[in-house]
Amino acid sequence: MKSWIKKILILLKTLFKYGFAAFKKRLNHFRDCDQCSLKDIQSIHIVPEEELRKQRQEKFSKPIKFSIITPLYNTPKEFLLELIESLQTQTYSNWELCLADGSDDRHQYVGNICKEYAKTDPRIIYHHLSENKGISENTNECIKLATGDYYGLLDHDDILHPSALYEACKAINEENADFIYTDEVKFSNSIYDIKDLKAFNLKPGFGMDDLRSHNFICHFTVFDKNLLKDEEKFYRSEFDGSQDHDMVLRLTEKASKIFHINKVLYYWRVHSNSVSMNLDVKAYAVDAAIKAISDQLSRNKELGNVMSSAPFRTIYRVEYPIKDRPLISIILWNVNTENQAKKVVDKIKHHTRYANLEYIYLSKSSEHTLDKDLKAVNFEGNLSEQINEAIRVAQGEYILLLNGELRFMTQNWIDELLMHAQRNQVGTVGAKVYNKDGSIRCAGISLSNEYEDSLYHLGQNNYQGEIGYEAILCHVRNVTANSKDCLMFKKEICNTVGSFSNELYQYFDVDFCLMASQKGFRNVWVPYSEVFLSSLPTKQISEQQRKAFESMWNSEISNDKHSNSLWNKLKLV
Repeated sequence: MKSWIKKILILLKTLFKYGFAAFKKRLNHFRDCDQCSLKDIQSIHIVPEEELRKQRQEKFSKPIKFSIITPLYNTPKEFLLELIESLQTQTYSNWELCLADGSDDRHQYVGNICKEYAKTDPRIIYHHLSENKGISENTNECIKLATGDYYGLLDHDDILHPSALYEACKAINEENADFIYTDEVKFSNSIYDIKDLKAFNLKPGFGMDDLRSHNFICHFTVFDKNLLKDEEKFYRSEFDGSQDHDMVLRLTEKASKIFHINKVLYYWRVHSNSVSMNLDVKAYAVDAAIKAISDQLSRNKELGNVMSSAPFRTIYRVEYPIKDRPLISIILWNVNTENQAKKVVDKIKHHTRYANLEYIYLSKSSEHTLDKDLKAVNFEGNLSEQINEAIRVAQGEYILLLNGELRFMTQNWIDELLMHAQRNQVGTVGAKVYNKDGSIRCAGISLSNEYEDSLYHLGQNNYQGEIGYEAILCHVRNVTANSKDCLMFKKEICNTVGSFSNELYQYFDVDFCLMASQKGFRNVWVPYSEVFLSSLPTKQISEQQRKAFESMWNSEISNDKHSNSLWNKLKLV
């Protein structure tokens, strides 16, 4: 009942704020979400017994030994029993459970239970600590017990999926992964009761900028012990509260193959003393995360100011200082006349703090009386060919492609793009683009066979002010591609990536971003640069172009690490 009340309130807000067309669009989306059945949800984490039997029988060429690292502290009896049994029911059996117990004298049953299990199962390694040294030092004591090839982190009140270690071993054998993470779900009492599963966290593929924005990796984490070779300590006590975030930041810097298993393999228990239930239990976690991100910037010799991104305390924003105020060449497309181009330039000047700008528009006429601020490029051909010519004559160190129908919502919209475009190994940077009706047009692009043109514009079912699934609309992210509506990049990367495709001229922006990724660049999406289209787009991609794009990028469409078809169905806002 509560979910329906929430939906009704959202629909009414949409109707009064954005009108009937937006109301209808939102209503249709709710109907689509309602079709996400119990079977769909269960398929995310329920594995048939027949499949579990096959997993138990499989022999890997690399029979990895996993050390599961679990510090204990006054662990409730039923939680401890469920944790140990979740290891013993693993379909992959080459593991050890390393337990360092810092429980006080009133909780001696913790040690008694562990010792009883250890008597019959030598894979359970128990050590009682003379004192409780806190989460970081207790975890480091667990590491001292470990003899495995890979380490996996399991909190003392959580549960592993029976396929967790099997899937991790498979990733190591097939993908040569040395850092692995999985999807997860929160629960209170029973992992088999669908009503008790609080929130599925289906994650994107790895992105360094995502990780600086928040610890999206969280659980379940498995990594090669050799990644710790140069580390004095696994956990650092000065980062208590966000010790996992600090650890993941450090280890992913060293990993040669980071792999996301897009299956729910970890059950995160929600109770009154857990961070998942109440951040105030560990309010210092926010300060520790800011310190951990700042420390990574320092290690990588990057300048940046890290802050909590209000009102979301556990989402973080890095402001990178802009160097030397470089010249940016703005290439205006979707502008038909000189008069229109001048009006767009006037709007940019009025709504933009950044001033070192050059304006170029794609002219369809050889006659124009332009002032010094506005250049015209006359060039026959499709849009990608025209833009390539504009880039060739541009004087700026940076290029900003801009749809002439865009309007601007913040004075710093260019600054927010530039601070990322200037960073090493960043390919393209995209803005948060709204439609005229307040819906989100694009918050980054992923590839998916489920869409007619193979493109999924993230956030397209959300409206202004909404946070999206797992707050993906609120923080800087790495994306597969950005839209040509508002696209910034260094001019010099064209020397490495090449020019915009003339064959895929309706996909030239996405193709360029994919080529940049292949050359080792990251595509970054920025929510703090907000623009909107003053008219609704109508142009459709031709069937010929779609087939050509799918033929060229078939593998990426099928395996896009930033795509997930269930995101919008599991959580709307």
